[in-house]
Formats: sequence, C-alpha cells, structure tokens
Amino acid sequence: MKYETYPFLNKKISRFILGGSSSYIKKGKDLNSYYDSMYELGINTFDTARGYTNSEAMLGKWLKTKNREDIVIISKCCLPALGFINRLNPKCIRKDVEKSISILGTYIDILYLHRDDLRQPVGPIMEELNKLIKEGKVKALGVSNWRVNRIDEANKYAKEHGLAGFSVNSPAYSLADMVVDSWKGGAGCVSLQGEKMEGERKYLLEHNIPVFPYSSLGRGFFAGRFTHDDPKFKKNLDPNSRKQYYHDINIKRLERAEELAKKKNCTVVQINFAYLLHQKFNVHPVVAASTAQRMKQNIESLDVELTDEELKYLQGF
Repeated sequence: MKYETYPFLNKKISRFILGGSSSYIKKGKDLNSYYDSMYELGINTFDTARGYTNSEAMLGKWLKTKNREDIVIISKCCLPALGFINRLNPKCIRKDVEKSISILGTYIDILYLHRDDLRQPVGPIMEELNKLIKEGKVKALGVSNWRVNRIDEANKYAKEHGLAGFSVNSPAYSLADMVVDSWKGGAGCVSLQGEKMEGERKYLLEHNIPVFPYSSLGRGFFAGRFTHDDPKFKKNLDPNSRKQYYHDINIKRLERAEELAKKKNCTVVQINFAYLLHQKFNVHPVVAASTAQRMKQNIESLDVELTDEELKYLQGF
C-alpha cells in the first residue's frame, strides 16, 4: 500500500479506500474479520455515510477493537430524502453528523456533503460545518457531487471569513464516462471523466485538491467480468450501470483496456485503477471490494505503469 499526507489532516491516507455502500456491508452482519482483512492489506481509510443503512454501525463496532488514531473515517451527510427531497441545510447537517457520531462512537475525520443543492447559499453551510470542527466532531471537510464552481465559491467564502474550506472532492470517476445521470436528487451526480470535465480536472490540479472517487470501476463496467464484445455484457450490468455507462465511448475504452491488460499481463480492473492513479492530481479510489483477495488485486495496480501515450489512448480524446 502507498499513502499520502495532506495539510488538512494530520494522518496518512491510504491510496485505496474501502467503500461502505456495498450490499455485503449493508446487511449488518458482524464484519470485524472483514475489516481486519482490509486493514491488514494496509487500508487505513474507510468510507461510509449516514445514508448507508448499517454501514456506520458495522464500522463503529470494529473501530472499538483498533487504535482510532491510526484510522481515517470518512462519512457523508444530507443525502436527499427519497432520492429527490433536498436536505442540504445547517439543520440537516447537524442532525446527520450527530447521529453518525453516536453510531460510529467517534469523531469523523473527513465529512462530505453528499449532494449539492444549487438553491442553497454557501455561507450558512460553511458556518455550520466549521462549528462542527470547533466542537471536535469533524476534522476536515469535503464534498461529493459538487461542481468546482460551487467548491470555489464555498472556499472563497471560507477564506474571507477565516473558516476551513473543502479539502477533498468525491465525484464519480473511472475510465467510464457517466453519459447519463440516473441518480436524481439534489443537483444530481457528478462524474469527473470526459472531455467536458477537463476544466474541472484542471481546477483540482491547480488548487491541490485530491479526488476520492466513488464508482471507481464504473459500477462494474470495468470489473472485468465480461469483455466488450460479450453478448451477455449489457444484460448483466445493473440497470443504473446500463443507463449511465453502456455507451459507445465506454465500450471503446473497455476494448482498449483489454488490449493494454493483455500487453502488460494484468487485469482490466488494474488498468482502470492504474489510469486513475496516474492522473496529475492525487486520486484515492474508493472500492467496495467484497473480499480481501479482490482488494489485494486492486492494490497491485499501484505497480502497473502507464505512459502518457497509453493514458491518452485509454481516454480516447
């Protein structure tokens, strides 16, 4: 495992982060041995959310067996209710965070706002988030599914008022371009992939904002279970993945990933992650692997080398 340290948090952060939204985790069974196996692989950073049913409870139970200061906990608040009722406001921020802390049994290292609501001014949001930091309930701030113009607006407000701003961005990001956003709610979901998002990626690089992406395998599109020309491929993707990712540009990228995987004697999964890990800004893929063996294979992508030409070839523009 490799790690990075950032000025916003006095802890090292593993380059791979264990996601907490899988059905395996949400079932609510005793997962101490599962978390132990991931921790033994070097993963010290765990992603969860108020909206992930039993995820926080299972993680909180395991945390009691470990040195808390060696572990980074990420949680998210203000997921739209029923998928479309916006909850991004100071009252819901506090309600969700205090509930998360009571279930986790500890503070949150990095708190994300789960979705944006473009109707909400950034001032009251940043003020409430910083109250939580002063109270020791949260250490650092990030966002999920925010465009960089809103991040910039919020961070300028924070700087002008002597407050902490957003230090982490968590969009969807993989080799696959999210052509259709099927996750309605708030301002919708944001994918960092694609030519139209080049300005967003440039902003993150210029402002030294690391990316902790969800859907880092395109909801299974680059999981390697099927080849690009397998007639069963589309049918076996889940409905959201078909809507979001089953499009010509991604099928072509998958074909090229298969070609490079064969050339480099690795897997399509590892090519996908190597692509993310070779970006000019730091990327920490969030992966909800169901077994330690699968996560080990993911981590091995840290050793897969890609040239600039290969990166351009994969991206295809």
